[in-house]
Amino acid sequence: NLAHRSRELSTAMALKQPVGQKRLTNVAVVRMKSHGIRFEIACYKNKVLNWREGIEKDLNEVLQTETVFTNVSKAVIAKEKDLQKAFGTLDLPEICKKILKDGDVQVSDKEREVHMESLFKDIVQILAERLVHTETGRQLTPVATESALKSIGFSVQPDQPAKKQALKAMEEIQKKLSGSFSRAKMRVRMTFPDHLEEIHQYLLEDCSATIEKSEVATTEPSTLEDENDKSKANATTPPKRTGTLRSLTFVCDPSHYRELDRLATKVHAGENVSLHVVTQNVVSATTTGLEGYPEERGPAPATATRNAAPKPAPKKGMKCSSCMADFEDAGDYRSHCRSEWHNFNLKRKVKGLSPLSEDDFAELDLDLREGFRGD
Repeated sequence: NLAHRSRELSTAMALKQPVGQKRLTNVAVVRMKSHGIRFEIACYKNKVLNWREGIEKDLNEVLQTETVFTNVSKAVIAKEKDLQKAFGTLDLPEICKKILKDGDVQVSDKEREVHMESLFKDIVQILAERLVHTETGRQLTPVATESALKSIGFSVQPDQPAKKQALKAMEEIQKKLSGSFSRAKMRVRMTFPDHLEEIHQYLLEDCSATIEKSEVATTEPSTLEDENDKSKANATTPPKRTGTLRSLTFVCDPSHYRELDRLATKVHAGENVSLHVVTQNVVSATTTGLEGYPEERGPAPATATRNAAPKPAPKKGMKCSSCMADFEDAGDYRSHCRSEWHNFNLKRKVKGLSPLSEDDFAELDLDLREGFRGD
């Protein structure tokens, strides 16, 4: 026993000698097969995607080592003749760049599952903000969005950004489920001189825009004089007509925005034509102002409640007191408690404010939701 304890003590007190090995930790392996030979490089996690998207420029920040392997986990280094045969060069940085560009990132099943789930949530969020119900014009819930994606047989591509996949899925949903879902329209304000009647005609005929408000304003005399001086100084520029400016606030399909921007910045550049997005996504609401933000209102009077048409009672009587909303079953109620609408109304309740309806909350700008302070 004494000898055994002595050996344990000597082992514990032994000095740790440096190891003549380069141990790779936190490794993301990028694999590429060429000419029947497998090549692998060891990279830092999260840096491969940054390199491919152009965010990271320094190769040393991406690679753990410039050595090219045939098997990273076993530290089997690729032979020079194989590198020459597959890539036509022995320049390791250039070979690593090619593998980074065309190779496949090897990840574990758990990492792949987390990445796919996060990507799918981002896609659902983008679609929920940009799609509405065709008949009611109301914004989609995440549950309805997921159901629509399943209906069209959508599958997540791990190597493509969420926005690109969401836009492609949106086209498929509009094509296959056009009777149920459509793209949310946008509210835009365009200001132009009254003599440019072709802009007005373009909005009505080509954009099928719905004019919500039309205003007429007169430019200040000083502005007119400055513009006349500039037109006199440049003989090649035709004299500008000035005087009355028309401001139109309208709703149109987002696909027309690029052409409207071209009219304002290129075709009629320097002619007092301006374009401003008022509301990115217009959804149906009961009481909203022109700017798309819900009006602050207190609790409804008791008389209005009594005169309102009676609503059918929910089957199981699930009710959220923070949002004043009823639900038919426990599943819908649990989903509601995890929603941003519920969390937002909880903040208002703490500050002593009345809750917002789901329609009013959908009209809120994202910045207002995140920066809410209760004022």
